[in-house]
Amino acid sequence: MAVILRTAATVGGTAMSSPGISQVWWAPQTAGGSTADATDCLARFRAAWQAIIAHMVGGITLTFDPVCLCIEATTGVLTGTFTGTTPGTVTGTFASDALPRQTQGLVRIGTNTVVNGRRLRGRLFIPGPGEGDNDTGGTPSSGYTTAVTSAFAGLLTVGATTSLPVVWHRPGPGGAGASSLWTSVTTAPTWSVLRSRRG
Repeated sequence: MAVILRTAATVGGTAMSSPGISQVWWAPQTAGGSTADATDCLARFRAAWQAIIAHMVGGITLTFDPVCLCIEATTGVLTGTFTGTTPGTVTGTFASDALPRQTQGLVRIGTNTVVNGRRLRGRLFIPGPGEGDNDTGGTPSSGYTTAVTSAFAGLLTVGATTSLPVVWHRPGPGGAGASSLWTSVTTAPTWSVLRSRRG
């Protein structure tokens, strides 16, 4: 059994047609999680987003939920919650014309785990790119991909606790769930399309 911790943020603001959610799962330092783990994971999650505000147009905001869910990874059962220190809101500052709302940056997350014959991988969508980060070929600029990769690769460095991010494979008809530590972070060299951010 392994309990993992969820950090989540609501993605909204005037640049979004409807709010959505972004989340990262963590292997907490303390078995089962703790308030200290929640506070640390929230702070690091916010720091990654704060590091790329210059690549998200004004009108994008991320508001962080201080309540972190604890889930038993193999069964998906909620085991508890911990309330960490509430992080400040993150707001985009890029003074550029926004690309269409569904156009997103994409963070690709790698692990060393194989589940049902496939590598376990994760992803995060990055809202609010602007024309200033759209190169002449219609792809993200190198400055954009470098900044986003650096920001989220920073989650691999421990903070006030040794909690580390994981990709969660939810349990289903194919078997039990599993979680695995992030081992790599890259940013896709093309824009991605996100049709919905429903939680």
